[in-house]
Amino acid sequence: MGGFLGFVYRQWTIKPKPLPSALSLSGKTALITGANSGLGFEAARELMSRKISRLIIAVRDVSKGEAAKKELSSSQGGDTCEIEVWPLDHESYQSIAELGKRTAKLDRLDYALLNAGVKMMSYKKSALGHETNVQINHIGTSAVSLAILPALKHTAQRYNTPSRLIIVSSEGHFWIPFKERSAGKILAKMDEEETFGTQQQRYYTSKLLNVLWTRELASKVDKEEVVVNTVNPGFCYSGLHRHSASVINVFLWLFAWTPEQGGRCLTDALVKHEDSHGQYLSDQRQTPPSSFVLSSDGEKAQKKIWDETIALLKDEAIGLDTSVVT
Repeated sequence: MGGFLGFVYRQWTIKPKPLPSALSLSGKTALITGANSGLGFEAARELMSRKISRLIIAVRDVSKGEAAKKELSSSQGGDTCEIEVWPLDHESYQSIAELGKRTAKLDRLDYALLNAGVKMMSYKKSALGHETNVQINHIGTSAVSLAILPALKHTAQRYNTPSRLIIVSSEGHFWIPFKERSAGKILAKMDEEETFGTQQQRYYTSKLLNVLWTRELASKVDKEEVVVNTVNPGFCYSGLHRHSASVINVFLWLFAWTPEQGGRCLTDALVKHEDSHGQYLSDQRQTPPSSFVLSSDGEKAQKKIWDETIALLKDEAIGLDTSVVT
């Protein structure tokens, strides 16, 4: 798992399957971040086809979210699903805190799919001063997971069944050296431009942080309340690649799955695998993450990333309650 030849083999031979046609999600509520396009949009469409009752699209650009809502409304299930568009900016802790407050007012939140992300190919600081891939893919996503956790727990307690929290990662977490792990402060080191690396290294490192965060979060959450996993959706046609070099188009032509197929991987992780917790899901099954993640060095990095992220959020994210897991 994780090598280039294995990647090619899987992309060419595996065809992600849709959720069982007999499955009904009637009465359930799902929240998907970054669902205005690409894989998140296709995941939303499939949940609607399985009769989900309420779908919350949390997006940075509300106008794009409304356009997605209009298109989704014409999909199968659009006549029975209540679709809401909520603003969410991973570069604003106030926005993330407001999302948490809104979820707390819901009668239920059964599924949360944290899909929003970016793949920046050159160094750029976010509005909050951190490198953009790290801010949006790791810090922002981690903050969102904490903000919505109380609503997920409340739903589980009220309906006596675990809710689900899925963070989207990438197979790319296998492919990076993660030299920053030896720094005194890993996240601060990753803010330095000279550590950015080449090509997709920083993006893949942010996806490794997703895996490490998910594993540590799962260790602090009762799986009888919230099942927490991370998922690799596969290499798919998506707007995620818009900042990539033109050669990516060759790889997309040769190997990529469709957005619909990638969306199936997301919904599979969100709805199935009830007995998993803190796991890495890929190709619609539970598989081991990278050897580094499973190593003693990986375990140390996992706890260090957790501690640093919690400390950063306590310092920067005024209004966000981190005590839900500490």
